Amino acid sequence: MNVSSMPYRVLHPFTYMDDPRTLTVGAMHQQYVCLKGGKGSWVYDDNGNSYLYLTTAVPTLGLGDERVLERILDQYKTLSFASTCAQSHSLVQPLAEKLLALADGPFAAVFFANDGSGAVETGMKLARQYWMRRGKPSRTKFVSLAGSYHGTTFGAGAVTHMGIREQFGPTLPGCLQAPAPNLFHPPVEGEEESVVRYCLDQLEALIVREGAETIAAILIEPIQGVNGVVLFPDDYWQGLVKLIRHYGILLIADEVATGVGRTGHWLASHRYRLEPDLLILSKGLTGGYFPMGATLISRHIMETLYTGGGIFLHGSTMCGHPVGCAAALSVLTIMEQERLVERADTLGSWMLAEWRRMLKDHPQVGEIRGMGMMLAIEFVSDQASRRPVTSEWAQSFTRQLRSEGILGNFFNSTLAMFPPLTLTEKEAEFVVHGVVQAVHRAGRCSR
Repeated sequence: MNVSSMPYRVLHPFTYMDDPRTLTVGAMHQQYVCLKGGKGSWVYDDNGNSYLYLTTAVPTLGLGDERVLERILDQYKTLSFASTCAQSHSLVQPLAEKLLALADGPFAAVFFANDGSGAVETGMKLARQYWMRRGKPSRTKFVSLAGSYHGTTFGAGAVTHMGIREQFGPTLPGCLQAPAPNLFHPPVEGEEESVVRYCLDQLEALIVREGAETIAAILIEPIQGVNGVVLFPDDYWQGLVKLIRHYGILLIADEVATGVGRTGHWLASHRYRLEPDLLILSKGLTGGYFPMGATLISRHIMETLYTGGGIFLHGSTMCGHPVGCAAALSVLTIMEQERLVERADTLGSWMLAEWRRMLKDHPQVGEIRGMGMMLAIEFVSDQASRRPVTSEWAQSFTRQLRSEGILGNFFNSTLAMFPPLTLTEKEAEFVVHGVVQAVHRAGRCSR
């Protein structure tokens, strides 16, 4: 039987799937790119086409870095698996020490999970347990912001506000939403200062209405990644921190996308002076060479929970996997040696400036935004209404982008791009000019 005519048997995440009774391997590969290989910033599909790979914040160092692969292979040969349940291994402590040093904050310990959702889930459980130990078991609720994405497990999905959790019926109760100061799509009309004030006032009103004594923590993304690389004003973050400290609410910073140098800072929390009680890392931590997440835990939480000893009844067999630790240590070492965080800041700023110069008058370009190697262009059908582009224009643009040799992430009328931190200047020019060409070739959008 010809492979292309075989029934397609895989259910993909976040992917439109045709009728499984008729969907074939060939049809699936026609609709979506099927990758066969990758090296550095580039991937190659089964038709021999090459693309610069920008779809996810995972590949910190790009693909196939021989130094990381060598370290991983050596670890597989030395100790291919070890549990961290009532035992340890020689890499878990050095990785924890490295992360605590890079975080340079109030953190005292690290819990290792298998991915970002698991690390968020860990933070939520620690927050609840903290308040129980403090004699305040009524503090069970969580607040997160409109447009936030924190994962898809039961707890992490409950604090995600992107129309996802509604697909699965009743979710974890007590997960509340506050408005976000997305200045391109503000929740209220007005200048930046009034939008920020409105969002802070609404957050405080929510806290008062629900009762601060019922809220365990507020979860935030310093930059909203899945929602289209949305940045909030500095004043909002400072106001939020002041507000939750006043009401004694914990802060969980989800840096799954922004952490490990992606924004041109080791942590976006450093840039915004957030000082969270719990901090979440994943994607760039191992650069995609092994699945891993990490929850950094502040000293006061550790002391509250474990002074005198105790057990955290949470985790999985794979937590702190030695191969994952080896991958992360290798990635972090290379990043420091090659000063990739500084490079992300410089090169990302140049790319944004070039797009703003070259696309400033295009009728479909609504906003060009980003920080470091988190970059986005939001497209609109018209400048006045800022309505999203039509599906026809979006499909045309996506085709043109691929024809230029670029794989980005087009979602909700926004092209989000996450170049590897190892991107060269020549590759940066390729991306800038390829995106500009694709925008112009997609034509005008009309409704």
